Amino acid sequence: MAEKHTTYDAIPYPSNPFRQTRPERLAAVAKLFGLAAPPADNCRVLEIGCSMGGNLIAMAQDLPGSRFVGIDASSRQIAEGWKTIDALGLKNIELKHLDILDVGTDFGEFDYVVSHGVFSWVPARVQNKILEICQRHLAPKGVGYISYNTYPGWHIRGIVRDMMFYRSTHFADPQARLAQAKALVGFVAEATKGADTPYQRLLQSELKHITQMEDYYLHHEHLEENNQPLYFYDFAAKLAVNGLQYLGDADFSTMVSTNFSPEVAKKLHELGAHDILQMEQYMDFVRCRYFRKSLVCRSAVRLNRTLTPAVVRDLLLASDAASAGASGDTHSFRTPTGHSITCRSPATKAALECLRAEWPMPVAFRDVLRRAGGGDERAEEFLAGEMLTCMAAGVVEWRLTPVRFTTAVAATPAATPLARLQAERGYKVTNMRGESVTLDEIHRQTLKHLDGKRDIRALSESLMSALKRGELVLQREAEKSAVNDEGEMRELLGPALEKVLANLGKKALLLREDA
Repeated sequence: MAEKHTTYDAIPYPSNPFRQTRPERLAAVAKLFGLAAPPADNCRVLEIGCSMGGNLIAMAQDLPGSRFVGIDASSRQIAEGWKTIDALGLKNIELKHLDILDVGTDFGEFDYVVSHGVFSWVPARVQNKILEICQRHLAPKGVGYISYNTYPGWHIRGIVRDMMFYRSTHFADPQARLAQAKALVGFVAEATKGADTPYQRLLQSELKHITQMEDYYLHHEHLEENNQPLYFYDFAAKLAVNGLQYLGDADFSTMVSTNFSPEVAKKLHELGAHDILQMEQYMDFVRCRYFRKSLVCRSAVRLNRTLTPAVVRDLLLASDAASAGASGDTHSFRTPTGHSITCRSPATKAALECLRAEWPMPVAFRDVLRRAGGGDERAEEFLAGEMLTCMAAGVVEWRLTPVRFTTAVAATPAATPLARLQAERGYKVTNMRGESVTLDEIHRQTLKHLDGKRDIRALSESLMSALKRGELVLQREAEKSAVNDEGEMRELLGPALEKVLANLGKKALLLREDA
């Protein structure tokens, strides 16, 4: 049992969901490379460094047929996680106060092993233990997820970390350490102002970065004793020593050289087309990459690195890419996160418009094909290839199994118990895509009452009570002035509630009736 206190006991790190670590997402990426990972709805998941369970608890709720185990050395964070588990009555998850080094050989087999935000922040012996856990406890067709700081990007960021860490060592109080460290970076950046040098530009960029970060993040990222970035090729070598291999990146689009300019893509192909590990490293050099989210599997697994349109045919697709304009017969689409693609084919345009209209609901490829005009095998092959290109560009998501959420508003709408509990506690909730969503007051007040037992009329009365108590304020659309008259409140509340419920559906917060 881990007995000693950690810095995470003193300064807890908020425990959030990480969508790319979810088993359904890991299985979807694995399928592209020929690995049929265990089904997400009936699997065992281990999270190394689970904090308060903010990532794992959401998975356990959404995948009731699977089992989840989380370990963390912070007793305070484990205790907080158990409060949420007990409040939800979940029986398929266990959080353990356990040091990574104390994981024994009898820990059991897991289909998915996840370690987000741990690997770079622990000593080398603990890094080796994480890989040993994957080697010993990962199922034959299992998938591991390990994130870490990487070079060459951290050669740049490391300059500022070294500066902050050195200053912080002169103080004992955590808040004073951080304040003094930030002040030093600000001072050095100001002292070099006016000198148009690479060093000065670096400092200005990193100063902007740290001013946008929360204090807890800066403390654990820059002031911890351990922060050991490594090159991707070094990480791959560590995998090989432990009987593991690189499967892919959690963000598939980072693996595709064609997302660079044609000239850069051509040269990358010349340098590393014969070896995926070399190609990944060369792309890191070009990007000056700071952070990686690597998927791993056993070395014995034979992977298929030649992707063809056939892989798309059994997938469920989704996209929030909106039209970004047209020039002649060329149409552009862009996602809110900045991924984009241009296309000339009317079928591709129709497919992307179909997915946009259905977002966030996934649509089976064959239904996308039908709605894009259908056609013979040749048309199917073409559209599958186009969708694979969109996946590689980060414009289209894919998954293997149906979702539990819906955009349809039921007679008695329901949200998950976790989202309702989180809405009671604050404004940030976890949706069924495994994402954090920040709500305003009317959405929060509505979500709290979506227990699947209240119809629209009952929900309206619950919101009316909140209005009368002053917990909620309605405003006239044109004047942006508060409404105080009860009759006017009731008149405006109906349309407002209808819009709120539709918004919650678009945020993947409404539970499907048969889920």
